[in-house]
Amino acid sequence: MKNVIISIAAAIVLSACANSALTVESADRSNYRSSTAKVERDREMIVPVDAENLAYTQEQLEEALFSGDAPIFARGDGLTVRYRYVGFNEGSRVGRYLTAGITGGSKVVLEVDFVGPDGTVLSTVRGEGSVSGGLFGGSNKSGIDKAVDRVAEYAAMHYR
Repeated sequence: MKNVIISIAAAIVLSACANSALTVESADRSNYRSSTAKVERDREMIVPVDAENLAYTQEQLEEALFSGDAPIFARGDGLTVRYRYVGFNEGSRVGRYLTAGITGGSKVVLEVDFVGPDGTVLSTVRGEGSVSGGLFGGSNKSGIDKAVDRVAEYAAMHYR
């Protein structure tokens, strides 16, 4: 029993306490499906985000959509997945660590347009991810991962 309690406590300390949600801003009303897609960053960023987090977001979106045993899409010119941040608060990793997640939380809001080959925006969604703690305060990148996961799930359900 003692080992079980220690294992559970270690799992809680080591894992980042991250939450996520998906909001559909404009629902897909088309019957468009595609086997190919490309990912691009919108030129109009609503909030400032540093280059490291932008590069990480691009990598994670591409990995979620194009990698794995059963990728959602192949790379190509079918669907365009265009993203921008409308909310980005990296929070304080030290604050999360020192207060066990009570302060210093990180929250990201990633807005994504799914655009057809003719340039028509088919739908718009917002993937949200937040981090409140974890080993050494957790990383804001866990929030990005959660937001990307929700966006990829939506893409698989509606456009594959």
